[in-house]
This record gives sequence, structure tokens and C-alpha cells, in this order.
Amino acid sequence: MDNTIIIEAIDKAIRHKARFYAYRLPGEEQLHFGAQIIDQRTPIGFMIAPFVEKPDCMPYFISAQFDAEKYMKLPVSSLPVTSLHKVTVESTTKDDYMQAAERCIEAMRGGELQKVVLSRVIVDEFNRSLTWTEVFKRLLDRCPDSFVFVFNSEATGAWMGASPERYLSYDGSRLRTMALAGTRLAGATGDWGAKEITEQAIVADYIAGKFTDMKMEYERSPLGVRQAVNVEHLCTEFTGTVSRPSQVDGMRNTLHPTPALGGMPVKAAVKFIGEVEGHSRRYYGGYIGPVDSQGHFELFVNVRSLEFDGERYCIYVGGGLTADSVPGQEWDETCDKAALLLGALNA
Repeated sequence: MDNTIIIEAIDKAIRHKARFYAYRLPGEEQLHFGAQIIDQRTPIGFMIAPFVEKPDCMPYFISAQFDAEKYMKLPVSSLPVTSLHKVTVESTTKDDYMQAAERCIEAMRGGELQKVVLSRVIVDEFNRSLTWTEVFKRLLDRCPDSFVFVFNSEATGAWMGASPERYLSYDGSRLRTMALAGTRLAGATGDWGAKEITEQAIVADYIAGKFTDMKMEYERSPLGVRQAVNVEHLCTEFTGTVSRPSQVDGMRNTLHPTPALGGMPVKAAVKFIGEVEGHSRRYYGGYIGPVDSQGHFELFVNVRSLEFDGERYCIYVGGGLTADSVPGQEWDETCDKAALLLGALNA
């Protein structure tokens, strides 16, 4: 389908606060769009899972009842009357972040945890000289190797972003995932630091353990580097061979949240995050992506993302801390990661 029509459908869907999704897969040019008008689930659609399930933040599925062409033909009078989920949080101050980072590092040096992923939020008024469709187009242009997405529903709120991190993909015979962790500015020279290498190894070893638990044969790539616009990360890719259907659901349900988004040990780190962060992550750090009629899926981690309403936006940004972390350097890393979205939001 012509991408121009899909961009027009995205613009109409945002203006009318529709239940919809749109995305482009890494390395591809074709956009995809789906909109849901009535409460009837279809096999094809878009899966949305939160960082942690809570009564007000549950997994959600947007069904592909209308493609872009059919959606554009719908009269406005036939569209449901909806509203955008309000952004109500306030920005994390640097002092609050530094204090939280110190608590995380102290807990790791005391042996309670090996790794904690600490996030913060940047909240501001949306620049009315832009439209959200224009912001989305900027992300498409600037992030050719990322999963660029936008979606909205009454339950989840409206989100947009460009994720460099695959959570899990299934094509009928194979499962693919990656351990993406450790960050520095793109193009930096010299060896990676011990902190970044340790941080990434924790994630890679955890994923390898999950394949072993599922009794799956898998291949593990050599450690490499993956660029995500202005930053780069250490990356190990995994491909597993599916021998029975239960392995697919098993991996999807047990892999999340990986130490790349929570920490290690996972349950203890997630609990600790809930105590030290001054905001709910909602769907940040969860996973999102399309599902087809055969149950195949392409799921990505909801990072490099923001939530928005008609007036404000909330950028979520985080980084992995270990016992060797320096709080000021970790703050700087979050600034580097936020630069992509902040740049797209500036007129």
C-alpha cells in the first residue's frame, strides 16, 4: 500500500483519537496501519504489554478491522467519540534521579542486586507549531534501522517511538531475540568499559538460560555493536529452533522483563525499581508489535518512546546501573538517549 495513504490515515486517527496502530519494521520502507472501531477482536493486530501488569495497566490488543484505505473512507460521524489518556506525571529532577541512582548502586555494592535499570521522565508542553504526524515522519527519516511506531487506545494512551531493541519474533519455525545493553555515543573510539561489558553480559547470559530452560536448540552470535542513531549498544543476537508450540508462549511469557529493562535478579530488581522510581512506567519497558493471522509476531521493547495527549508529552528514558556505575555518567547517558526524541519534537 502507498505510504502516503497510510500517513494520511495516521493523521486522521490521531486527530480523532482513534484506536489504531502504525509501524515500520527495521530496515524496511513499507508502513503498516490498522484501526479498530468496534469491540470485536480479529486475529491480525497489534500487541501491547506493560512493564508490569497492574489493574490500570494491562496487556492490550488493537485489532486490524480497517486498513488505511478503508479507514480513510469512513465518515467522521461513524467514528467513536473518544479522548486521549492524560499525561499527569511531572519531570524527574536531576537531584531525584541522582539520589535514586545512589540507592541502586548502594544496593548492588551490598550484594542485594547485580543490575538495576533506572528510568526517568521528561515532561513538557507539546509544540503546537508541529503535528504528531510530523514528529512520526521525522522518526521514520532519522531511524531507518529502528522499529518506528505510533498507537493509541483508551486503555493504553497514545504512544510513539523508535525502538532499536527486538524483544521476540516468531516466523513459524524460529524465535529470534537480542541482548542489547551497554551504551555510548555512536562513533566513540577505544575499548568498551568494564561496566558496559558486564551490563550486557548479564542480559545475554539470562536469555541463554531461558532458551535452555525451554529445551530449545539455539544459536548465539558473537558480541557485536548496534548503532541506534546517536548512540550505540553492545548486542548479542539469538535464534532458537521451535520444536513444539508451547515453547513460543513460554519464551514470550517468561523472557519479559529481561535484565535489559529490569535488572538482575529480575524479580528483586523490578520490586526495587517500584520503590525508587517516582513514576509508573506504564507501557514503557514492555513490549509491542504486530501479530498476523497465523500467530506469527514481531515484538519490540517499548523504549526510545514517549506518551502524549493533546497538550503534553512524557518521554521515558533509562539505563542500566551496576555496582561500578557513576550517577553523573548515568544521568548523561539518559540525556544522550533522550536527544533523539527531543530533537524530533523541536520545530
